Amino acid sequence: MAAILAHGAGNLIEIHINPTSSSKLSYLLYPGLLITILLLPAYRFVLKDYHAFLALGPGGTPKTFLGYLRVSYLRLFTISDPFRPPSLAETVFPTNGYLRQLPQRSGPRPTVAGIAPHRQLNQKCTAELHHLLRDGLHKLAAAFPSLIRKGSSCFEKHGLALFLSACTQSAPPDTTYPSFSHLNPTCQDTGEICHLHAMVSRPDYQTSNGRLIATDHLWYPKDSSMHLTLHPLDVSIVISAGWGERHPLAGKYVHGKELLPSGFVMVYAPREESQIETVMEIVKAGAWWVGGVDLANANDIGGEDEVHQERDLGKLDFKRERCGVLTVVR
Repeated sequence: MAAILAHGAGNLIEIHINPTSSSKLSYLLYPGLLITILLLPAYRFVLKDYHAFLALGPGGTPKTFLGYLRVSYLRLFTISDPFRPPSLAETVFPTNGYLRQLPQRSGPRPTVAGIAPHRQLNQKCTAELHHLLRDGLHKLAAAFPSLIRKGSSCFEKHGLALFLSACTQSAPPDTTYPSFSHLNPTCQDTGEICHLHAMVSRPDYQTSNGRLIATDHLWYPKDSSMHLTLHPLDVSIVISAGWGERHPLAGKYVHGKELLPSGFVMVYAPREESQIETVMEIVKAGAWWVGGVDLANANDIGGEDEVHQERDLGKLDFKRERCGVLTVVR
């Protein structure tokens, strides 16, 4: 490469010193050759990176080149360390997290890639485990019909997600978000607790004459990981136990807009049936953060009677009941 560039540069100098009719053609050809040589590595990098973006499958970003450019721009704002939990600010409410401890996840962490979508690339669970995990989410929603509803993820626009009803815990009077329906709003205040990355259909791309063409729609197994938002202390426990990591854009602002909550994390897919219980415990921690609801201590499952919350939200008193759930005011 260096020899070619030196040869081209030498010819250009010779053309300027001794211009002839034959050198005029070289004068036109060499700059184009030099530009091609310089741009070819960049073109190959972008093409490979674009294919890697498509290979992650559907997510919150359109699978187009413009979507790829948007994600590439957002890379400028990613956090430096996804394994460092967010700081515990004085304004965090509830002041205490939900989790006390988690069993340590064995083995190395899986490989994770992407921004939107953000996916686990290896150590994926089997189809049987995926269905058991999905059934666990359905059962949790069925156990608390007045609290939890199912739907498509607000963040990803597809995939099974759980949402906390808007009539659960509302924000304390002195918070900066008094108009929101949830204690800690997520994704346009929808109350999304979590969403599961599942098997989805996406186009199968092939290259024809240098162009990507969608030839067919195929089913691709996703990683069965989850995204959810947690209390900062719970984020710390999840990370230290090896069960997850923060999203690259967690807590980041672009043009004055927060892209994702600071406690937005990926929880890795379970690899054994016994690990599903651990993942579901983290899901309950998500409900605690979004609405101050302690699902573990609900003594009247599915009913409209009082749901006792024994966990400490902070220096608060239980003073009112809404939708069958004790909520709190200062």
